[in-house]
Amino acid sequence: MKLESYRCLWGVLDDTDGEIAMSPVHTIEETLALCKKLGYDGVELPYKLTLYIGQQKLKELLVTNGLKVNFVIFTDNVVVPGAGLLWGGPYEGYTTPSEPGETDKDLLVKTHLAVFKEQVVGAQYFKDILGLINSHSLKDYFTVPMAEKFFEQALAFEKEHGYFVVHEGHRKRFLHSPWVARDFVPKFPDLKLCADLSHWINVAETNTEDVDLTQVIEDLAPRVWHTHCRVGYDHGPQVADPRAPEWLPYMEGHERWWDAIWKAQAARGQQVTTMIAEHGPPNYQPCLPYTRTPIAKIWDVNHWISLRRQVRFAELHGAENTSKIIPSDTQGFEPETKPGDSILKGKTRCGFRDEEEIDKGIKRRKVA
Repeated sequence: MKLESYRCLWGVLDDTDGEIAMSPVHTIEETLALCKKLGYDGVELPYKLTLYIGQQKLKELLVTNGLKVNFVIFTDNVVVPGAGLLWGGPYEGYTTPSEPGETDKDLLVKTHLAVFKEQVVGAQYFKDILGLINSHSLKDYFTVPMAEKFFEQALAFEKEHGYFVVHEGHRKRFLHSPWVARDFVPKFPDLKLCADLSHWINVAETNTEDVDLTQVIEDLAPRVWHTHCRVGYDHGPQVADPRAPEWLPYMEGHERWWDAIWKAQAARGQQVTTMIAEHGPPNYQPCLPYTRTPIAKIWDVNHWISLRRQVRFAELHGAENTSKIIPSDTQGFEPETKPGDSILKGKTRCGFRDEEEIDKGIKRRKVA
């Protein structure tokens, strides 16, 4: 199995809150050129953003830089092509998303399904360089029968046309909770997942020592095809800086979960696994009060995570099979990865380091 690392464009372009995140690049041209220079295999961005940039222009830029593309699609809100406000629109030929407060359950499912299908079809403009489509599907308040109706039709549509779509476990969406996913996903053998475990640890309000959450993640790992590597914690979906010694226990806990996904994918015979590091801009990223200054620059955080996972993949699956990202001048100390084995095996426990270890980590950061 080989690893391909994609660059998330959220908090990178000025059009995706990159300016407030203090991104080193501003335009799509600058961004793709830098991603190529740093060795990324591709980029991941919302499908609607392609209409705003211009699909022909974006495709030409991707091909010129030798990059693949993943798309994130949404089944409602301003990030769908049929809505206005963000990135232009409404775009012609796309369905208007459901209005807040809509109570007609059949209409809700019908609208979410139409919005879903239109974006999946539209993404095929990039099919020669398309990695996968990642869907933020439905809303968290949908009933199980509503979700079943949607996924029956969505998965049949994917299968009929040979479209490769994964559905993300994400707050606000139907698969917002690990406990919902635990009971729902097994009903649909063809349902492929994108794992963003930062949401599940937050929704469960727990830490990476949680045996029940770990069990769910390891049980569902064979259904995961794509991973969003963001480090969440008990009280939020994003730690301030996973490089900081006080947050490394959460980083290493997430890494054990991500390792479990890779193990399951290899056992399934998956040839290529893909990931992005997805720490987001303010207000996801905490800022200093009154200044709106991010506590950490997510460009560097995400590059550090990508490098760290690249090192880990080489340890597990061979240096010849890992991605080819190179260090930048700003991501901080060289990644050191030692997540250990799953807590379910009883070989390791995730706990906060003692003061001596924290001091060592701080000194290492200062030297770097």
